[in-house]
Amino acid sequence: MLKNWLHDVVLAIQAKSGLKPALLIWLAVAATASLTAFAFLCIAFYAWLSLQFGVVFGGLIEAGVFVLIALIAALGFSISRRRTRQRAMLERAARAQNASWLLDPTFLNAAIQAGRSLGFERLIPIALVGLLAAQWAREGRQRNADDKSD
Repeated sequence: MLKNWLHDVVLAIQAKSGLKPALLIWLAVAATASLTAFAFLCIAFYAWLSLQFGVVFGGLIEAGVFVLIALIAALGFSISRRRTRQRAMLERAARAQNASWLLDPTFLNAAIQAGRSLGFERLIPIALVGLLAAQWAREGRQRNADDKSD
């Protein structure tokens, strides 16, 4: 049973992401080749700069290029982080507004009347099952909305 469950999880991950072991191996090979090519290009760039501007200034120019790349990456990181925080804050605010129906006076009044008529001992399990079903349905709607937006 556990093997079937684990196999189902692996298949679900593969269906969503398209990953499998052979793909990861090819990805590792491509990453290694890219890093090696980048190292050789850096060495060749330094050699060309040292012929054009001298050894010290060639090294300084190449270091400046990498500092510029690092600054651009830091700026991109900062912008991405800010957008992610804003999106998360908006989603939290939207979820907080969806939970306000629980504090609606008409809903609370109906719940108290149902508790008095049925008895609170019988009503609590029914209410919990209802809340679980509502939560499950809401997550399904959100998942469908997220899939449509992607």
